[in-house]
Amino acid sequence: MFMHKRKNTYISMTVICLLLFLLPDCSGSSFLSAGDTGNPGKITLTLWYWNRAIDDALIARVQKQFPHIHFRPLKIGGGYDAKLRTSLAGHANIPDIVSINSNIATYFPDEDQFVDIRTLEPPTLKQSYLDWKWQQATTPDGFVLALPMDTGPTALYYRADLFKQAGLPTEPDAVAERLKTWEDYLQAGQQMKQATGGKVFMFDNINTVFNQILGQGNLQYFTAANQYVGNQNHVKQAWDYAARVHQLGLSAKATSYSTDWSAAISNNAIASFVGAVWMKHRLKDAGPKTAGQWRIAYAPGGPGNAGGSFLAITKASQHPQEAFEVARWLLSAQNQVIAYQHTGLYPSALASLDNTALLQPEPFFGGQITTRIFSHVATQIKAAPNNPDNDVVQGVIQRTLNMIELQDVDPQDAWQYAQQQILRELSH
Repeated sequence: MFMHKRKNTYISMTVICLLLFLLPDCSGSSFLSAGDTGNPGKITLTLWYWNRAIDDALIARVQKQFPHIHFRPLKIGGGYDAKLRTSLAGHANIPDIVSINSNIATYFPDEDQFVDIRTLEPPTLKQSYLDWKWQQATTPDGFVLALPMDTGPTALYYRADLFKQAGLPTEPDAVAERLKTWEDYLQAGQQMKQATGGKVFMFDNINTVFNQILGQGNLQYFTAANQYVGNQNHVKQAWDYAARVHQLGLSAKATSYSTDWSAAISNNAIASFVGAVWMKHRLKDAGPKTAGQWRIAYAPGGPGNAGGSFLAITKASQHPQEAFEVARWLLSAQNQVIAYQHTGLYPSALASLDNTALLQPEPFFGGQITTRIFSHVATQIKAAPNNPDNDVVQGVIQRTLNMIELQDVDPQDAWQYAQQQILRELSH
């Protein structure tokens, strides 16, 4: 069990009342207790989630599926984590079921506020999900904090027309063969730059490059024994590669999720990037005029994952078994297929990955059935130790890589600065 608690975990009840602005007061009157439903014979279960974390159509069916439950889902806008952490810290107004994002390890120090899934699940349930995904929600002492929800298997997104213009292969199998390694990818980026007079970039930004390389390994910033290894070769190699992309002028310098990124996609300035399956929706929103030109291939360097979320049951619930049954139903193999069809949430249930309903041609990707690649990648991902301080390290790395890309800071100086800053923040 993790012995440390972050300083901001201990928040006064006054601050809690202010931050939980969604609730009228701190008395708990805004949330019916699990036994106080106003409906004889029913219990109340509450769920917190953010937009698109769960398929709303499935949430709407919970009441019919469980007629003995009065279900109260609450979709929370900005600051989801802050609101949830504030409730946990104050031991007030905590819902029965909570969505947790890919930063689930940051909740490991608070495992005493969650129900260990092992005490609720049938013995065979674990076998229904991708093992690496299950491991992401498991603390070093074996406590299973949550059920797996969606995943983020990664692949190479590329513009077939721009690849053709640069003299590169255009069919997915041929592209994967040509770009087996990140070194191959770098060489192709130079070819693209030369063929287009520097107007088209093979990479969107160097943070993407670093993150995707690191996400392909079975070790990131910490070992299973909580030892910091973010200063070792596997991280430095990803850093050096990202720096080379910058030094060779192969990056569009378009920050992910920004308007600059969307503009670069729309203006044909980005020829490719490695990204998770959920980037399909961002890509379609950013570049509707590029429809039909994009394709998906296996990523250089091998399978990887980026993102994905979970459903947890809190100790505050008066009916944890019933809450678990609702969560398990929402995350059944059949419902995960429906969630993908409606919202693009890629399944974690093994049976979902084999469902023929996923095998649909996608016009935006030239009629390609992209799920064949993403489902295969999902089964090949390596489990890496998860740690509460991963986000601390990642934040420093991201900011420092931005200094290289946007301010042309020397990569080796930036590396030394990043390591010093990381150690400083980890010591707090």
